[in-house]
Amino acid sequence: MIDTHCHLNFKAFDGDVDSVVRRFTQKGGEGLIVVGAKINSSEKAIEISNRQSICYAAVGYHPHHVNEITNFEEIEIQLESLIRNPKVVAIGETGIDFHHYNNYPAIDLENKNRQKQLFEIHLNIANRNKLPLIIHCRDAQQELMQFLSNFMKDKCLTGVFHCFDGDKDYLKSVLALGFYIGFDGNITYKANSHLRDLVSQTPLERLVVETDSPYLTPIPFRGQRNEPSYITYTIDCIAQIKNTISEDIRKITMNNAKELFNL
Repeated sequence: MIDTHCHLNFKAFDGDVDSVVRRFTQKGGEGLIVVGAKINSSEKAIEISNRQSICYAAVGYHPHHVNEITNFEEIEIQLESLIRNPKVVAIGETGIDFHHYNNYPAIDLENKNRQKQLFEIHLNIANRNKLPLIIHCRDAQQELMQFLSNFMKDKCLTGVFHCFDGDKDYLKSVLALGFYIGFDGNITYKANSHLRDLVSQTPLERLVVETDSPYLTPIPFRGQRNEPSYITYTIDCIAQIKNTISEDIRKITMNNAKELFNL
């Protein structure tokens, strides 16, 4: 099995990355994609991937941090440099996020425009270098789909919509663009029946599994730090929804991840 989205490069894993990876492999894990959210965490993702043979890196700048950017051209240059490492397999995470987070200023028009500018940088890098995207979207589905669809009118991109959420029409639109759908431990939460409905509507050949560690810890460990070994609970949940056995989901999602990320 492959966890296509984790943040072993975040502070929550300082000091025990090796043991976390070991627990994952003991559960039968074969691959981890460590995803960057800024330049420093992207560099750390590469560092971990160079040290751990089963780890790969994605490099990107999360839209949530866009107001920290003073020079967009410099960000593009830095990301272009980072992808030269052979363990980098994707661009992200990137996207558009209009959610208002606690202790952060409200999202205004300037912020929205800066997010789109940053997103376009990632799209161009992915297009130039034929790398898949890891896309984050929160409270901005319509805006993101319009922006991405317009970009793809004369370009061919692929990737995954990470931690998927939205309605069935949005799901159909994403699938129509040729993207994969990533589901996480939050599909196990009792209140998230709408996510389980989306799982049921997603073709198995376009589905990948993620943990988003250290976040979105599945039941029965909710409230604790998430880690890649817990991905088995997400797989079990998907198997139940799809009325099949967990081993089938493991194999199918692993093959999908290998195809998408050229592993």
